Amino acid sequence: TYLTDRERLVQEVFLGYAKAANGPFNPLGKQHDSDLAIRPFDLDRARELLRAAGFEDRDGDGVIESADGEPFRFKLVYPAGSDDYKRVVLLLKDFYVKAGIIMDPEPTDWPLVLKALDEKSFDAISLGWTSGFEVDLYQFFHSSQSGTGGDNFMSYINPELDALIDAARAELDEEKRMALWRRCHGIVWRDQPYTFLIRRASLNFFDRRIENVQRTRAGMNRPGLWQMPGEWYVPAAEQKYGG
Repeated sequence: TYLTDRERLVQEVFLGYAKAANGPFNPLGKQHDSDLAIRPFDLDRARELLRAAGFEDRDGDGVIESADGEPFRFKLVYPAGSDDYKRVVLLLKDFYVKAGIIMDPEPTDWPLVLKALDEKSFDAISLGWTSGFEVDLYQFFHSSQSGTGGDNFMSYINPELDALIDAARAELDEEKRMALWRRCHGIVWRDQPYTFLIRRASLNFFDRRIENVQRTRAGMNRPGLWQMPGEWYVPAAEQKYGG
């Protein structure tokens, strides 16, 4: 995470139409702990942590190795066919090599991505989430979901987080439940089972004839999104095409 310059991702890949992310919760929701800072790009801190884990450049070739001489090299699986994904992954490769880590991008067709997830047959993998205003972390981070059929693909196990997730799912009082979720956010932020990258923004264009286009906390109020009650329409005098 310290090797990932998310501000460069935002500016160079998404041209500013994104924000750096620091956890699984929507910043517009009450689960999100706004006091948690975005971890910065910090090459020196990353190198310290790598050395503490036993990885150093032992032979002077610019690549760090483990104590038994194994180079720190891994494959990053990501869905093929997306130019944005490709640009992100190539930039990540540049970030990691600064610390002597070799990352080999592996664009993969979606059925094989799903197969790799099911079988946990990957070194690392990059995917996207869609999050609402309240997200249940059970499926993704609870230790019970680290086995077959669960979505805890990285086999992250933390009994403290398990207990908080269970408590939050059983709490009906919204204020108390949100406080529990914010504590969950703190644990995920501390442990970094994922490196959370960015939250994308949308650039939308609308014909001036369309009325009742509104921006809400959930995005544009387009029909069908979040069951928005308001419909878009074109006044009769502005209509050009017959029904």
